[in-house]
This record gives sequence, C-alpha cells and structure tokens, in this order.
Amino acid sequence: MDILRVPTYPKVTTWDVPDASSEYTIYVEDLVDHVMESSNVTSTVNSQVTYTFTQSDLLLDRRFLLQIFDEDENIVVEDTVDITRPYVDPNSLGSTASEIEEYTQLEMVARSIIDTIIVDGFYNSKQIVQGVGQGSDYFSIWKDFNKILKVYENNILIYDFNTPDENEYSFNITGDNAAVQRIFDGSYNRIEQGAIVLPPAYGDLGSVGSGRIVDFPRGYDYTLVLDAGYKSVPADVEYATKLLIEDLKCGKLDYYKRYVKSYNTDQYKIDFDTRVLDGTGNMIVDKILDKYIKNISRPGVI
Repeated sequence: MDILRVPTYPKVTTWDVPDASSEYTIYVEDLVDHVMESSNVTSTVNSQVTYTFTQSDLLLDRRFLLQIFDEDENIVVEDTVDITRPYVDPNSLGSTASEIEEYTQLEMVARSIIDTIIVDGFYNSKQIVQGVGQGSDYFSIWKDFNKILKVYENNILIYDFNTPDENEYSFNITGDNAAVQRIFDGSYNRIEQGAIVLPPAYGDLGSVGSGRIVDFPRGYDYTLVLDAGYKSVPADVEYATKLLIEDLKCGKLDYYKRYVKSYNTDQYKIDFDTRVLDGTGNMIVDKILDKYIKNISRPGVI
C-alpha cells in the first residue's frame, strides 16, 4: 500500500480480514530501525479492520511492515506500507476526485522516472549510519542529514531526540553538516583526530586506569538514526515533475517520437540518436536534474 505524505493527517488505512466481529492483533514494524508496535482490534460486520498512521508516523518518508494475526496467531494479512512525499501534490493539479486520482498515478510515474536519474531521490527519510569511533570528538557522516534522532554506543541508547531529559549525552550537527559532535557549555577544544598511542610501561603498581578523554573512543561501535535528505522538494524539481506529468498525459514521452536522426519512407528505415535510452525523455527536465547527479554516492577505496 502506498500513502502519499500530504495533508491532511492522520491517515486511516482499512484492511480486509476473513471474519466479521472477531479479535485481531495488528503488528506494525518500522523497516528502518525495526521498532515494532502492536494493537488489538475487533473487525467490523463487513470483515474489516482499520489502522491509523498518526502525524508523528508521517513526518518522514518511511516504510512499514504491517501484519494482522487472528486469535490463533495465524497471519491473515501481510503487506508493506510506503509513506512517501510526492514531488508535486496531486491535489494541487486536479479539482475533482477523478482528476486527482489520475494525477496521483501520473505523479507516481513521473517521480519514478526522476528517481532513475537521481538514485537517492528527493525524499526526507529516516536513515541508519553505523560506524566505529576513531578516537576523536567528531563522528563523520557522509550523508546529507538534518537532525540526529538517536545515538547508540556499544548497543546502548545514549541519546534520543524525543526524550531530552533522559539522555546521558546530547549531540548536534557540526556547522558544515559533515559530522556529529557532543554538546558542551562554554569553551571546549575538540580533538580532531585520534592520538598516537605508544605502548605504556608500568611500574610496580601495574596498570593504572584512565577516564574517557574523547567523545567517540577508538573501537567503540556507534549506530546513529538520522533525519536525512531534503526537508522540502526543490522548486525546480517540482517544476520538472509537472513537465513530465504533462508529457505523460499528452503522450509526448513516446520514445519513437524522440531522438530521430534520420527517417526514410522506403521500408521505414529510422535512425535513432544514442540518447534514446538515456535521460527522462524531456531535455529541459534532464538539464534541471543534471546539477543533482552525484558522481560519488558512497566513499570507499578502489
């Protein structure tokens, strides 16, 4: 099931089940950080149950696994629910229910075409970053992210954005949006890189323990849950989506009508340009998307 993340909220979903007026259990799992919720419901006389996705569920583009169990713990319904922000709101393009439905389908196709060019798309989603501390006061992040939602250190939750009073530490984003750092009041000189550690020589007292001197110690495991991506769809991308929607509606994206280099009426010999299989089929849209293409999507060693 696809749910467009547009007002109004919340979103109520309806599911068909085998029996009327019976007890069922609904399990909903967030497929990013695998947080699971459950609720008990009674089906209607029409053999249906409902599940409501609240406004907090709809703040980000997300994917859920929804399962419905009967009283014998058998799965009677299983489906994924994709909550996605469209690149242009279909409600702004149509005035009647049939027009809005048509534009909803066209927007989905146009968005899919754009996503084949911009692989990560223009979404605002919850993402997981896992890594190891490097013995410094910074934890570098390659992704474009907007907010730190949770931080786990060695499998222990030490920061949760939703419970500030219960956090052991507080974290924020560095000014250049390149790393995570711990929040301190007043003057603080951060360590940018791991110190060189020489083998210690112990006296008669043996090993003497020391306190924690960096925020992300070397070898510590970290899992960060981030609010990442675009907080809003760029205006030029929204315009490009509208162009593709109009092309789809008017049949202008038929590839046999584009990129023809030569045409002979004798036996219909047609020579296509090599770009026929590249891009979106609209040169203006391709030019708009060019600046968003990333040559390197993930750092690594060749």
